[in-house]
Amino acid sequence: MKVEVSIDPVCKEPKVIIHTDKMTDEIENIMQCFTSAEMNTLSVLSHRGVEFINCGDIVRIYTEQKKVFVQTMVSIYNVRFRLYELEEKLNTQMFVRISNAEIVNRNMIIHMDISKTGTIGVELKGGIKTYASRRYVTKIKKQLGF
Repeated sequence: MKVEVSIDPVCKEPKVIIHTDKMTDEIENIMQCFTSAEMNTLSVLSHRGVEFINCGDIVRIYTEQKKVFVQTMVSIYNVRFRLYELEEKLNTQMFVRISNAEIVNRNMIIHMDISKTGTIGVELKGGIKTYASRRYVTKIKKQLGF
């Protein structure tokens, strides 16, 4: 197998292209490494510096005072990404955007409660309570299969 790396200062995001005559186990393993590395971990900032956390450990991602935070059951971290960038990067089977300011891990949702006023309360593991925006209700229902 040949490997070629091209450095281009204009390039903003790395891109991997595989040229082959047929799909092999080796190529599938390489593709799995690239996709799983990007989908399964997220780089965050803590008091110790940059850390990599497992995306499955994330309870929610939210904005507050023009900063983006990632909350796990253990701690709250700061990230340098914008919320829309994280929404594009994260696995849509695991995460759902519930408002302009928040993305939650579907696996961390305990229950959702619709009030008479139309707001949707969302209770997450760890006793975290938040609210979904009405304008995201259709998208949330579609993603959750309702």
